[in-house]
Amino acid sequence: MTPIDVVVPEPVYRRVPAGHGLRWWVEGWRSFTLAPLPWIGLAVAMLVLLWLLGELPLGGMLSQWLSLPLLAFGVIFAALLRQRVTRAREITPQGMPVEPQNEGALSASSQMWTRRLGPLLLVSLLVLALGGVIGAAIVMGLGAMFGLGLASFGAFAKIMTPGMGLTAGVGALAGSLMTLLLLVLLALYLFSVAFWFVNTLVAIGGVRPWGAVKLSVRAGFANLAPITLFTVLLLPISLVAMLPFGLGLLVLFPVLSGASFASYHDVFGDGAAG
Repeated sequence: MTPIDVVVPEPVYRRVPAGHGLRWWVEGWRSFTLAPLPWIGLAVAMLVLLWLLGELPLGGMLSQWLSLPLLAFGVIFAALLRQRVTRAREITPQGMPVEPQNEGALSASSQMWTRRLGPLLLVSLLVLALGGVIGAAIVMGLGAMFGLGLASFGAFAKIMTPGMGLTAGVGALAGSLMTLLLLVLLALYLFSVAFWFVNTLVAIGGVRPWGAVKLSVRAGFANLAPITLFTVLLLPISLVAMLPFGLGLLVLFPVLSGASFASYHDVFGDGAAG
């Protein structure tokens, strides 16, 4: 049984500084450089599989459900690569170049992923269900706010002169729509923060699905600052990755996988990550 195969029911998380969000990107890039060809092959396979799933009936729901388990494969691969680098450093004399043996890492990752597939499918279903419930509550709440706002703006417009009332109404509608959009984006971001560590807690930590959901919520919001920095950097990096016909996604997927493991390792420590 490999070190990352040890089941840890409840890893203890810690708060890390905001700057670690940048370090996760650096660690993700280092993970890619350890085995670029296997990483690119894995990225191609994942993208093709997700595309094929999207072409099936109810493919959108299927791809959403299976995306977390599929992405977990990359996280497991990144964890194994890091383990092998650590072992190579331990046996390499000081001053000599470190040359980790990465042969068989994909096969070992596949075996580990297969053993964790059931919990990964279940936790992905839990995330989708919670997302649906939270999303419905947000839509209802924002809808009520938006409707109340429109009613207030309508009453305000009636006491204005006709021309000014129309101008004020249009301006108010545009402002309320912008506010609504910002609130939706904020809700989506907070949702991603809450479930930031779900995949890694199940795939690497061996935490049970519901326990992973609860622990991810606590650890995610405890580390809101580095996650925010990481997400802010993700936006321009994703745009750059899409420029050369989307080929940058073949690198972005490995980097994100390595960064996801780095964030888990950073927050939950060596004891949890192995």
